[in-house]
Amino acid sequence: MFCVECGKEPDDLYEGLCKDCYLKDVDVNITPSIDIEICTTCGSVRDGHRWIERPDMHSIMLKRIEDSIEPSYKVDKYSFTADFYEEDPRNIHAELDLIMECHDLEKQTSKETKVIFKNGQCTICSRIHGHYYEAIIQVRPTKKSMTEEQKQAVRDKIHKEVKVKRGDERSIFVTSMEEKHGGLDFYMSDNGVSRKLSKQISELFGGEITVSSKLAGREDGQEIYKVTYSVRIPPYERGDFVEHKGGIYRVKEIRTSSGHLTLTELKTGKPVTFDKRDVQDIKVIGGEEIIKESVIVSEDEQEIKVLDPDDYKTKTLVKPEGYVSKGDTVKIIKYMDKILLLPEH
Repeated sequence: MFCVECGKEPDDLYEGLCKDCYLKDVDVNITPSIDIEICTTCGSVRDGHRWIERPDMHSIMLKRIEDSIEPSYKVDKYSFTADFYEEDPRNIHAELDLIMECHDLEKQTSKETKVIFKNGQCTICSRIHGHYYEAIIQVRPTKKSMTEEQKQAVRDKIHKEVKVKRGDERSIFVTSMEEKHGGLDFYMSDNGVSRKLSKQISELFGGEITVSSKLAGREDGQEIYKVTYSVRIPPYERGDFVEHKGGIYRVKEIRTSSGHLTLTELKTGKPVTFDKRDVQDIKVIGGEEIIKESVIVSEDEQEIKVLDPDDYKTKTLVKPEGYVSKGDTVKIIKYMDKILLLPEH
C-alpha cells in the first residue's frame, strides 16, 4: 500500500492517503468578524428572531463563534476553547484552539476572529418607544366625572396587576394613560391582561363591560385587531345613599355577575334587591360625608326622639324593625325635610 499523493508506504491509509496527506484538508473556516447586536435601552442581545434578556455575554460569544465555524467535509466533529481580549468596549479579540477529529485521527489548529458589539433596539423597547398597544381599557362614569379616589383606585389596580403579570415577561406594559370624558383610558400592550383587568375594574365598582374591536392590519398573514374594553361605572358606590321612587336607600352590594343591586331601605332597615336595569332613574344623595350624629332625647320600642344637629329642634323618628341604639347618640342623614336613622346592627 502506498499514498497516492506522496508515494509513502504507511501502515494505514485514509481514502488512499497517508495520515499527513489526509490531514492537510482537515480544517475549519471562521469568519473574520462576528457582529452581536445589543439593545441600547435594556441590554438584551439579538439571537436570530428573538432577543435574550440579561444575557451571559461569555456564553453568547462562544455560541456565535461556534455558529460561525465551517468545518471541512472531512471533519467528523470538533471542539474548541477561546480566550477573549478586549481591544475596546465594543471590539473583542478572540483566539481559538481547536481539536478536529476524523476517523481515528486528531488535528489541532488555532484561529482568530473579532467580536464586534453593535447598537440595536429590541422588539419590546421598540414597541414601548413606538407606543405599541393591543387593547384599550376605557373607564367611564355613567353620569358624572369619576372622583379622584376612583381614578386612583383604577390606576393602582392596573399598575399592580401589570407588575405581577409582567414578572420576567417584559412584553406586558402600560403604553400610555389619558384622562378623557371624565374617565381614564389605558393603552395596553397585551390583550389577555386587558380583558382580565377590565373584569376586575368592573367588579370593583359594579360596572358593566362592552367590548369592541377594530381591524388594525395584517401580520404574517394574520389579521390584527385592536380591542377596546369599555367599563361603565354606575353613579353610585357601595355605601352611597340614593333615592329611588321616593324611597331612601343605602347601597349595600353591587353584583356585577348577576346584574343585581342590593340596597338597605333606611325606613325599614331591610335589604331590597333590584335588577340594575330597573334603577336607571336612581339618584345619588351622597356618601359618608352626609352622615351626621344626633343626640338622643328619649326613646321607646317604636320611636326615638333626637335633636336636629342643625337647629337643635326635637324630632320624633320611627325606629326601623330591629333597630337598636347604642350610647347617647345616633347616626342620621338629612335629606330635604327628612331625618333618617342609619341602622347600627
